[in-house]
Amino acid sequence: MTTKKNALHLKDKLSALPGQPGVYLFRDQKNKVIYVGKAKNLRSRVRSYFQDARYLTPRTLRLVQQIADVGTI
Repeated sequence: MTTKKNALHLKDKLSALPGQPGVYLFRDQKNKVIYVGKAKNLRSRVRSYFQDARYLTPRTLRLVQQIADVGTI
């Protein structure tokens, strides 16, 4: 689950993402990769997961609740 401390960490990571193409990784609290995706614009795509929960599918919402870290390749 995402904690307040972790939410601040993720917010910093999201603001530092480049607006370039690439591959992104979501990791859980055990540092296990839980999702790998690709994007033409990393900043835009990764930030789209953290929009208002009303716009997320139940599957995506469950994924987002498990994210502890975001990385790029």
